[in-house]
Amino acid sequence: MPFRILSLDGGGIRGVVAATMLAEIEKQINQPLNEYFNLITGTSTGSILAAAIASGRSSQEIIELYKQKSSRIFPYISRYSLKRIPLLFRYGVSAPKFSDRGLIEVLQEAFGQTKLFDIVTPLLLIVSYDTISQQTIIFKSWRTDKGYGNIPLWETCVCSTSAPTYFPAHKLDRRINGIVQKATIDSITLDDDTSLANDIYNNAQIRIISGTGSGQTRTIRNYIGPSQRGLIDVPWENIPDGTSTYSIKTIYSAIDGGVAANNPSSCAVAEALRLGYKAEEITVLSLGTGQRTRVIPFEKAESWGLIQWAQPLIGVLFDGSSDVYEYITSQIMRDRLLRLQFKLDRHLTGKRLSDDIDDVSTQNINNLIEAAQVYIQQTKVQAALQDFLKIS
Repeated sequence: MPFRILSLDGGGIRGVVAATMLAEIEKQINQPLNEYFNLITGTSTGSILAAAIASGRSSQEIIELYKQKSSRIFPYISRYSLKRIPLLFRYGVSAPKFSDRGLIEVLQEAFGQTKLFDIVTPLLLIVSYDTISQQTIIFKSWRTDKGYGNIPLWETCVCSTSAPTYFPAHKLDRRINGIVQKATIDSITLDDDTSLANDIYNNAQIRIISGTGSGQTRTIRNYIGPSQRGLIDVPWENIPDGTSTYSIKTIYSAIDGGVAANNPSSCAVAEALRLGYKAEEITVLSLGTGQRTRVIPFEKAESWGLIQWAQPLIGVLFDGSSDVYEYITSQIMRDRLLRLQFKLDRHLTGKRLSDDIDDVSTQNINNLIEAAQVYIQQTKVQAALQDFLKIS
């Protein structure tokens, strides 16, 4: 029995491309996607697709979400829009292009009160990135011991879609648990396994939750990473020891998962292997959102500085991330991987396809949908899809 993975790239409004291809695939398998696939993973806009599918939405419902509500997420085109003035007052001239208010409202409406751990089957994996610990955040619907807890499904998607320069980072509460290594009246030494970064614990609140000193809460000061030792703001009344366990309250500063893995297929394969499945049992259907064709000539790349690179760099990083992870997945999976992706040029329909993640004009959305429909119906794509579905 194969273990089927569905992997969904980031790409902003271009997520409608993947949703359109999925609508055709849904017809061919003749069953809901969340019943066919065992693990669904997504990054950025792919996280919205993944969460929607895992929670039982059809592909057509997701297409309608992009068509009807994307203008609330990306409410204007120009950074010089008067609607952006409140952001400039709040963050200054380096403010992100958009507020996250529209994004949050749309996702809250889409997912309601559903929480991450409510998704039992299929397994759901969503990728984000923490700027504080400088590590990838892997949200897993089946891992209830993680530091983020059972957060709302909409919030996992906000974490994964907060693209730098477009949206502000998202603040997410974090709990880190461990065993006290030793302590003095005014210090504590943390568990090696939880000491991830030099600054993450400074000014963080620590509570002894069991063992000696249970119930005491202090604030960590002057944490020193190499020794895992930090001073506390108020001396312990009852000094913790090796019987004591603690919980540290801190935060994630979550940004778009595309910074780490815009194509999360390798993350999903790694988790499947970790769950005990063999490589030959795993199949991966990986959907892109259209390959950018905009060229940055050498003359520009050579001379551009901070201002010129600020926004184009995001696209370059995300493209590079997708390519690298596609390569890794292909090397592991070989013929058990099907990657569906096409260039955002005029060769499919003769119509312009924007590679901007925030071009939510009706014309662009319709053009993207039409191009995806033409692509998925091509003879060679249909043949590859049929061959893939046979082994799946």
